[in-house]
Amino acid sequence: MPSQKFDDGSTVMGRWPGSSLYYEVQIVSFYPSTQLYTVRYKDGTELDLRDGDIKTLGSFRTKKRNSASPSRRRSRSRSRSPARARSPGRQPKRAQQASPAPVTRNSRKGDFLKVQLTPLRLEDYSVGKSNGEAEGIGKTVDYIREHLRTNVEKEDYLREPLRSNVQREDYFRESLHSNREREENVVKEIVRSERVLRYKRTKEQYAEKEPNNIEVLKVKPAEKIQTSEFGGRIGTLFMMLSLPPLLFYLLYQCTQKNVPLFSFYSYSALVDLWNPTVLGYFTLWILLNALFYLLPIGKVAYGVPLDNGNSLKYRINGFHSLILVAVVVGGLLYYQVNLLYVYKHLHQFAAAATLFSVVLSVYAVARSYRAPKEELSEAGKSGNFIYTFFMGRELNPRIGNFDFKYFIAIQPSVNGWVFLNFIMLLAEMNVQKLDNPSISMILVNSFQLLYVLHVLWNQEGILTSLDITHDGFGFMLALVGLVWVPIIYSLQAMYLVNHPVDLSRTVVAAIIVLNTFGYLLFRCANNQKYAFRKNPDDPKLSHLKTIPTAAGSRLIVSGLWGLVRHPNYLGDLIMAWAWCLPCGFTSILPYFYGFYLTCLLLHRVFRVEQQCNMKYGPDWQKYCQHVPYRLIPYIY
Repeated sequence: MPSQKFDDGSTVMGRWPGSSLYYEVQIVSFYPSTQLYTVRYKDGTELDLRDGDIKTLGSFRTKKRNSASPSRRRSRSRSRSPARARSPGRQPKRAQQASPAPVTRNSRKGDFLKVQLTPLRLEDYSVGKSNGEAEGIGKTVDYIREHLRTNVEKEDYLREPLRSNVQREDYFRESLHSNREREENVVKEIVRSERVLRYKRTKEQYAEKEPNNIEVLKVKPAEKIQTSEFGGRIGTLFMMLSLPPLLFYLLYQCTQKNVPLFSFYSYSALVDLWNPTVLGYFTLWILLNALFYLLPIGKVAYGVPLDNGNSLKYRINGFHSLILVAVVVGGLLYYQVNLLYVYKHLHQFAAAATLFSVVLSVYAVARSYRAPKEELSEAGKSGNFIYTFFMGRELNPRIGNFDFKYFIAIQPSVNGWVFLNFIMLLAEMNVQKLDNPSISMILVNSFQLLYVLHVLWNQEGILTSLDITHDGFGFMLALVGLVWVPIIYSLQAMYLVNHPVDLSRTVVAAIIVLNTFGYLLFRCANNQKYAFRKNPDDPKLSHLKTIPTAAGSRLIVSGLWGLVRHPNYLGDLIMAWAWCLPCGFTSILPYFYGFYLTCLLLHRVFRVEQQCNMKYGPDWQKYCQHVPYRLIPYIY
C-alpha cells in the first residue's frame, strides 16, 4: 500500500472537484485505508482529494513561469518606461511645458502607438493670400482631418477586440458563478457527511484515551436512556394525566367572570364537552392548514444531519401559511360569518383538539414499529411504552414530504394562536359593548403577533431546535402543538374578554419598553446564532471570539453569547412577563403563562446543556469556564 506522500499541515495546490482549477490548500490528514487526503481550502471548506489531484507549490509555480513566452516577456519589458514608474501625482517637467501626444494602445502586441500631431494655427487666409494658396491650405486641412478620422477608426478597431474579450470574460464569469453554486450545494452535502463521520471518530477517540484531570463523559445507550426526560415513566404518566385537566381548569377560570379560584367543571359541563359539529370544524381547520403546508411555495431547507448521515428536506412556508389564513378569515368576515361561534364553543374546541392529539399519538406510535432502528428517537429505544408514548418513538414520522412533527409545530399551533387572539379581540368588543378594542387587548395582540411574525420569518432556525433534532413525535408534541400553544398562549386575551383592565399612559409606555427590550435581545441573539451556524467565517461576525471543539465546530464566547449561555431564552422570558402585565394585578390566572414559560425554559436549559456536554465533551467544560452564567448575568 503506498505511503503518505504529503505531510500533515503542509501547504500544497489542490484541484477543485469537477474542474481544472487549482487552489492553495492545507493538508489536514491522510487516511491509508482510502488513500485520500483531507484538505482545507482558504474559505474553510474541507474535502477529500486523491494523490493525483494534489501538486506541490514549487512545481506549480515553475510551470506557471515557464508558460510565458520569451517574446511576451520582451514585449512587457519594453513597454515599461521610466515615466510609468513615477508617482501618478507627479508630472515630468517636459510634460508641464508641452501638451502630451495622444497615445493609442495596441491590444495584440501590448505596445503603445504614438500619434504626433502638429497643432494648427488658424489664420484668416482670405486676407493677403491668393486663391491658389487658400485652396492648397484647405486641401491640407482636409487631409489632416481625414488622417485624424482614420486614426479614430483605427482606435475603434483596436478597441473592438477588447470589448469582445470583456464580453467573453463576463460570459465565462457567469458560467463559473452558476457552476460554483452547483459545487457549493455538493460541498454542503459532503460537509454534512464529513461532520457526522468526524463527530463519530471524535467520540471514539475520547472513549479510547482520557485527558489528564478531565472527566470524560462515557455514555452507553442503556445509560443514556436511564437518565430519561421529565422524570421517566412516572413523571410522563403524571403529565399525561394532569395536563388536560389543568388546561380545562385554566380555560374555565379565564372565560368566566367572578368564579371562585378552586371551582371546576360540573359533571354536566364535562358531558357537554363532546360536540360532533365542533369536531368537524376542527378537522376542517387541520385539513386547511395541511393544504397550506403542502403548497409548493417558500424555499426548501435541510435539517441537521441524522445518525445515518442524511438530512431531511423541509418546506419553509409558515409565513405564507399565516397570510393565507388571514385571507380566509378576511373572506369569512366579508361574508358576515359569525366567528364568535369559536368563542362560544371554546371548551368544545379544546376537547376536540385534545381528542385529535390522542388519536394522532396512537397512530404515530403504531406506525413507528415499522420504522428502522436508526430512525427512532432516544426515547424510542428505551423499551418503556408509557415513556415512549409521551416522548415519541419515531424521530421524524413522514408520509412522503409531509412531516407530522414539523407540521404540528408550525401550522396549526402558531396559526391557531394568532387566530384565537383575534377571536378574543372580537369577543371583547361584543361582551364589553366597545366600538374599539381596549388598549390592553391591543398590547397583547400586537406583542404576540410580532413574536409570531419573527418566528415564521426565521422559520429555518426551528430546524435546529431541540424539539426537531432530538425529541420524537408523541403525545407531548401533539398535545403542545394542537392544544397547549393555541390555548395557553392565548390565555391573556381570553382573560381580558370578561375582565377589563384600564392602564395609564405611563404603564403602557413601560410595558412597551420592556417588551421591546426583550424582543431585541431575543432577535439579536437568535440572528447571531443562525448566521454563525450558517457561515462561521462571515466577515460580519469577525468581531466574535470563539473556541474550537473536537466536534469540528466552534463555540462563541463573546458578545451576547459570551454574557450568558442562553441569551435568546432570557429575551423570551422578558417578553413573556411583558405579555402578562396588560392584564393587571387583580388575578394570578393570566400570569400562568409567565410561570409556565420560566419553568419550561429552565428545564430546557438543563436539557440543552446535557446534550452539549455529550456532544463536545471536555470542550464544553472549557466553554463553561469562559461563560459561567446560564440565563441571568451574575445570578444564574
